[in-house]
Amino acid sequence: MNQARRLITLRSMETFCVSHNLELLIAAELKQLDLLMGARQQFIKRSLAKNPTTEGLDALAALLHSAYTAMERIMVHIAKNDGLYAEIRAKSFMWHATLLNRMAQPGNRLSSIISKELHGYLNEYLGFRHVFRHAYLHELKWSKMQPLVQNLEHAVRLFGYEINTYLQREN
Repeated sequence: MNQARRLITLRSMETFCVSHNLELLIAAELKQLDLLMGARQQFIKRSLAKNPTTEGLDALAALLHSAYTAMERIMVHIAKNDGLYAEIRAKSFMWHATLLNRMAQPGNRLSSIISKELHGYLNEYLGFRHVFRHAYLHELKWSKMQPLVQNLEHAVRLFGYEINTYLQREN
């Protein structure tokens, strides 16, 4: 238990015991991603049906950032498990893009971890992550965010499927 950390979600007060076991780490992160998306499905639908308010746009920006960050965290766990993380982080400011690109390239395993299709989606969310972290909220444009919001549920589902496929391949 010393090497484990506890994550408590405010929504359900569920406790996750997360160890250094890759499957457990990924399962806990995917659970967090499901909670994030599940609680916001109706909000996403309303926003797509009718242009969001300024506050809604801010909330959607935070959701896009949070969802990508959750998926990136899973890719970091995989990179650490594969012994690639130190090399990727050595790329300093470009490490986020390097990590994503490495997940889409065949390596020591026979195939890549994520498909070209998923890489394309995630690359768009990575680009938004950069904008979100470096722009002012009032600079965000719904016309630029709308396709990201429209595709988010599909991208998250595809990500979960491909990560679970990777885990099954590794066992």
